[in-house]
Amino acid sequence: MIAIPRIPPEYGFGNRVLYYFNLRQFAHEENLRFHCQQWFGQQVFDGDLNGHALIKNAKILDPCLGEHFFTYNSLQSRDVFRLKTIPSVPSNTCAIHFRGTDFFQWNPAAVLNTDYYINAITEIKDRVDRFVLFTDDLLLPSYGSVVNFLQDQNLNVFLGENTNNRLRFMSDFSLMTECDWIISSPSTFCICAGFIGKHKNIIHSETWIKSRTDVNDKFWVGLNAGGNTSYKLWKKI
Repeated sequence: MIAIPRIPPEYGFGNRVLYYFNLRQFAHEENLRFHCQQWFGQQVFDGDLNGHALIKNAKILDPCLGEHFFTYNSLQSRDVFRLKTIPSVPSNTCAIHFRGTDFFQWNPAAVLNTDYYINAITEIKDRVDRFVLFTDDLLLPSYGSVVNFLQDQNLNVFLGENTNNRLRFMSDFSLMTECDWIISSPSTFCICAGFIGKHKNIIHSETWIKSRTDVNDKFWVGLNAGGNTSYKLWKKI
């Protein structure tokens, strides 16, 4: 058995999803039973995510995130995570995710600039019918600039519920899973939405990916090398 008896309390929703998916990948690859404590957020998903009862000699999976995402590829993310309630999202909808708040302390370079978002929108605006914006930080300069740009271009723009109500993040996550496109941030919240639900056309910042591959960050190295059938790039911009 391989187990997660306790998820670190500082892990946000995206980190919990990634840590849990590592557990399932390892268990599947090694043909082991798995156990995971109940975790906040699992209620959005269908099926049994907790597995078997914990036994004394279980191997404990150390906390881990994206560094192991591309280690094993025999288990598909969409076979593990299925939403209980699938929102109805019109075709040709693009999610745009902005992350600020604690990213300024974690890594300011992860707070992506306006040019990235506007260049990505310009690249796909003739393929997309509507844009839905998601953010944890209404005061981000890039967020305000993109709202103005979309309105100036007379493009259809909507806001995720969590933008004005921080308790509605599950609604935002579910909506993102069903979009056809994502202009992504480096946030695990957005990345996880990318490998659950619809198979999407995913855009990431070329500058960010280069900065992470230069320091051999395994998730970004794997994604830059082609990703896998659960999560891959459409384009770097």
